[in-house]
Amino acid sequence: MITNIPATQFHEFHFVIGESMKENLENLTIYKEKGNISGIIVKILSLLKPVFEKEHKCRKQRNSQYRLVSQNPDEGREHIHTYLPAKMYRHLKLMHHDLNFYSIAQLIRYFLEFFLKLTKEYGDDVLQELGKVYKKWDDENMKNRLTPREVLRQLWIILQLLSGQNKLITVYDCYYTPFRIFKL
Repeated sequence: MITNIPATQFHEFHFVIGESMKENLENLTIYKEKGNISGIIVKILSLLKPVFEKEHKCRKQRNSQYRLVSQNPDEGREHIHTYLPAKMYRHLKLMHHDLNFYSIAQLIRYFLEFFLKLTKEYGDDVLQELGKVYKKWDDENMKNRLTPREVLRQLWIILQLLSGQNKLITVYDCYYTPFRIFKL
């Protein structure tokens, strides 16, 4: 429950979704466990953490294009306040920057739409299907993992190809905050 965790570990985030999305979120079976829209959004985003990472690594640029909150212009809008864990908010903020999304709210709506599409397709088996996909991704990552020597060699090659005098490398910690910035 949120009351057991200090407020500094959460980021209150305000954004807008369409009425139909809110209704679909409230109709999910996991909504009954959480009891409020903020809790269900955080739960869904937590379940999709591997999808975040995959999307972030894919690095498909969104060119900061605005996407409508709803395709139906007559649909009402709902203002949502959700309490995102600080680590999750930081990851979303980095994705917003790196993938050039128009806004963090658009990014959250993107993942919520993705989850709602999965629930339409798989129903109550959505968590099992996600588990299968995550296992497959873990197996692929383990098979394609580079040794530390290969990582350093690859980094050295990339550095040689960078142009300009100011070469910066940012190393992030597990909370997606800059741990160290190296100037080469």
